[in-house]
Amino acid sequence: MNRRPALELTLPGDWHPVPLGEDAAIDEDVASFVRGHFGRRDDQAVFRAQQRERLRAAARRARDAGAAQFQLSLTVPGGVGLAATVAEYHPALPLGTATEPPAVADALVRVLVGGASSAAAAGDHWDVFAAAGGAVFDRGDGLVLRTTRRRAPVDDDDLGATTVDYWLTRPGRPDAVLVSFTTALVDLEPVMVELFDAIVSAASWAAEPGEPATSLRAELQG
Repeated sequence: MNRRPALELTLPGDWHPVPLGEDAAIDEDVASFVRGHFGRRDDQAVFRAQQRERLRAAARRARDAGAAQFQLSLTVPGGVGLAATVAEYHPALPLGTATEPPAVADALVRVLVGGASSAAAAGDHWDVFAAAGGAVFDRGDGLVLRTTRRRAPVDDDDLGATTVDYWLTRPGRPDAVLVSFTTALVDLEPVMVELFDAIVSAASWAAEPGEPATSLRAELQG
């Protein structure tokens, strides 16, 4: 059973949510998405096939990893190419029982850098996290930890990819939600990270069943 998304993301431009069901449903949805963006011209048949395969594989990986939502984009306002995906996950991690954002973030950093490492055991886990390019920022109702992963091209037709992971502490809970953006625009990484930071900062928590739609973040800021 698919999880309910915990976050409502305001995404710029043209994004498309992919249903994370059976393979056939994913394949049909992605094929329709690609046709809508690239048409049916014969001279682009190979390119469309490559896009379908890449996006199908990404959606299936997200589903198999337990994603609560997965969305694709090819453009932002003005028709500028974006070529990005975003997925939300609710991983079960050993973060203890404390619910205060600093305590949750501290436990999360220990997990991310490897709790068994000598540096983490010595209390230097934040230094290890920062040295690896990790960052932390406050979004009003909790803390966000950001890490970046890069994949090198595998062939001449592949541009590689940059994945930016955001771990958001959940208000009043001893856990965190992972929002993972991936883009093929590796040469524009600083700009893309700035865009993804803005999306995560503006995200609101979805109401639980039976609760009003107003986000806790909005209440805190109001």
